[in-house]
Amino acid sequence: MPAEPAVRTRQVAALAVLLLLGPCSTAPAGPPEGVPGRMVLDEVADGLRRYRLEADPARRRAWLRRLAPAGDARVALALGEALADADPEYLAAWLLCEHYVPDAAPAFPALARLPAAEWWEQNEAELRRRANELPR
Repeated sequence: MPAEPAVRTRQVAALAVLLLLGPCSTAPAGPPEGVPGRMVLDEVADGLRRYRLEADPARRRAWLRRLAPAGDARVALALGEALADADPEYLAAWLLCEHYVPDAAPAFPALARLPAAEWWEQNEAELRRRANELPR
């Protein structure tokens, strides 16, 4: 049975409106750019975790050498705390001077102890504050 002309006219008008409005965007629907919540490896945090878990003094020193150039406050904290340790004391002082203390990189690690200790005393609180803002 044929539809009445008034009903058919309304159907055609509604279809025309839908076609004219069409999609609001020409971009196809899909997932957002990038994947939100993607896990990012924090190499400094991972290296510090490994440094703290390491029992062998030589390997602990190797972790300090590897992490020092990062310029990260968390590494500076680890180096400052290592100043009190007997084994990596001179290495920690030298690395602090080389990578963190401005204009204080001595030629020999044994000469780094005094500038590093002084710098550590002056900057420990600020480093702890900055390190607390970073992931662990």
